[in-house]
Formats: sequence, structure tokens, C-alpha cells
Amino acid sequence: MKQKEIYFDNNATTKPLPEVREEVLKVMGPEFGNPSSAHLTGARARKHISQAREQLAQLIGSDSSKIIFTGSGTEANNMAFYSCTRDQTNGCEILTTTIEHSSIQKMSNFLKLNGVSVKKLQVNSQGLINLEELKESINENTSLVSIQLVNNETGVIQPISEIGEICRELSVPLHTDAAQAVGKMEMNIQGMPIDFLSLTGHKFHSPQGVGAIYCKDKFLLAPMLFGGFQEEGFRPGTENVPGITGMGKAAEIRKNNLSELISKMKDLRDRFEAMLLDFVPGTKVNGDTKNRVCNTSNIMFSGIDGRRLVKELDQNGVRCSQSSACTNFEIAPSYVLRAMGLTEEEAYSSIRFSFSVENTYDEIDSVIEIIRKLTDELKN
Repeated sequence: MKQKEIYFDNNATTKPLPEVREEVLKVMGPEFGNPSSAHLTGARARKHISQAREQLAQLIGSDSSKIIFTGSGTEANNMAFYSCTRDQTNGCEILTTTIEHSSIQKMSNFLKLNGVSVKKLQVNSQGLINLEELKESINENTSLVSIQLVNNETGVIQPISEIGEICRELSVPLHTDAAQAVGKMEMNIQGMPIDFLSLTGHKFHSPQGVGAIYCKDKFLLAPMLFGGFQEEGFRPGTENVPGITGMGKAAEIRKNNLSELISKMKDLRDRFEAMLLDFVPGTKVNGDTKNRVCNTSNIMFSGIDGRRLVKELDQNGVRCSQSSACTNFEIAPSYVLRAMGLTEEEAYSSIRFSFSVENTYDEIDSVIEIIRKLTDELKN
């Protein structure tokens, strides 16, 4: 008998919804087309992209004209950084944090090797930056402030409105990596002091391989690729019509039921944590439990080798992880948790569980029972 899979790694990726898969198949079949073609088949494909852009804009509270589709959230992050550092005639500095996604960390390292100064803000034990330190760190050479809206490992939410107000006051553009925020919290980007926002669809049940960047003022944006006039020339190359269409449909579904879906994911997460902390001794939630997105739980299992526990859970059909999917194969403890002050042993003993609207309360109960059994065995 095939083992049932219980998937609690939804911050890594989510399963495309049936309605999303249906839309994708439609544009891969009878409604195919190249949006750059001048005939009616091309016009049909352009209509799908235009509709998806509007659907995504509705989800984040943006004007659709300010959204550029990309191949991933990573590409969108890189695009924001490149746009603000390409002119280094008067010195150039990036201000970011020690807990950003690996795409931000590695782009920062690349820019540093090429003459850009990079300054990283520390976080406290709750995973939050110090706003006074941010204000004091911005100077005349600061070309961009980039601070994640929601951390991918802990789910902690940074005070982005306050951060944006500081950046506005000091005339510095703000970029936020919102990959783990979009579809998990109410957003009205038009009313927020944010210049660039990156996102990716596969965190809210769209296909993988498609993302987007919101830009408040497109004059700030610069292309990293060169070719045709797709996406107004900001992202040339034939568009991923199935991916974009799927992301649009996923955004529409999420927008239409956002409050209800947020409530369900929070209920699942809260039930999981309450049972775990009650039934499994030595467990603790990492990060700020008040300023946190609805679906994410990062748990420290004191005295347990988290790597071993993840492996044992996997063999029992439970999928979870110790860090982001982009760093899972690095032989090192989570740099996010270490930056929050956890020891190497504590970071290694921590596991991320992330839930989606497709998870159930029965799955929560089953996983708690499996964890109780495994932790008893691993402690003996």
C-alpha cells in the first residue's frame, strides 16, 4: 500500500490548484499562441497575459501597469538590485539584512565583488530589525534599501510601512522581497511606501517558473536582458504564457477568498503549535509569534538532531524542511536562525513547518502523533 504524503513544506512550493491546472492546459492547447504575433492567435495570447496582470494587480492592490512578469522571484529580486546599482559614478551602497533570502544574499555578494558597498542590518532574537539602526545606516551613497516583508524560514513580518516611511524621508528607494507575503496577508501596495516588490506565483498555488516585480515608477527599472519588446522591453523573451496565466488564475482565487483562506491557514498553524508544545516536551517556537504570517511555524526541538528528525519524518510520509528550499542542501545550520542568536546546536535542532489551504486538521493530528513517537525514539 502506497504511503500517504502529508505535505507541510508549502513555503518551498505549493501544489497548483485544479482550476489553475485547467487554465494552464487551456493555453497549452486550444488557446495557445505567441503574444508577440500580429495575428488573432497572438492577440488571444496577449489577452491571457493582460488578464493575468490585472488578476495579480488585484491581489496586491496595485495598478496593473506597474507589474512586469519575470521567470521567478529570484529574477525579480536581482532586477531591483541591478536597477539601483548600475550607475556607480558617485559611489553606491546597498542596505539590507542578515536574514534575507539566498537570492538577495548572493546578489549582494556579487555586487560587493564589483565595487558596490553592502551593509547588512542585524536582527534581534525575534527576527526583527531595529528601525533606529536602519535610519542611522542610510547615507548619501545608499542606492537601495532591501528588506524582506516576510521571512521564508520563520514567517516573521518586518514593519515595512515604518521602514518605507524612513526611506521616503531620506529619499532612498525601498525594495521588499514579498515572495512569502503575497496571498498570505492583506496587501494594498499602492498605499504603501514601497518602490519595488518581488513575488513568485508558486507560493500561492500557481505553476513554478513565473514571478513578477512591481515598480512604483518604471523609470527606476532597468532590464537585465536584451532582445524584443516583451514586457515593454523590461523583460524581453517570449513570455511564459502558461505560467503567467496560471499565476493570474491562482491570484484571482486567492483574492476572492483571502480573509477566509488566511483564517484557515492560521487555524491550522495554531492547532499544530498548541498540540506540539503541549504534547512534545522541549519544543519552542522560533521568532516573533505576534508579528508573523499565517502559515509558518519554525520549531526548535531541544536535544534533538533536527536533520535526523526531518529524515525520519520524510520516511513516515511527512514533508518539512530545516530552511528554505534554496539552501536545503548546504551542510550548515540556518543562517537566519544563527543571525537571531540561536546556537549552532539550536539551529540544527529547528524545523520549519508551513501550511496551505489544502492541508487538513486530520493531517495535523496525524503528524503530531508521528512527531511524538519519533522524538521519544530519538531522545533514547
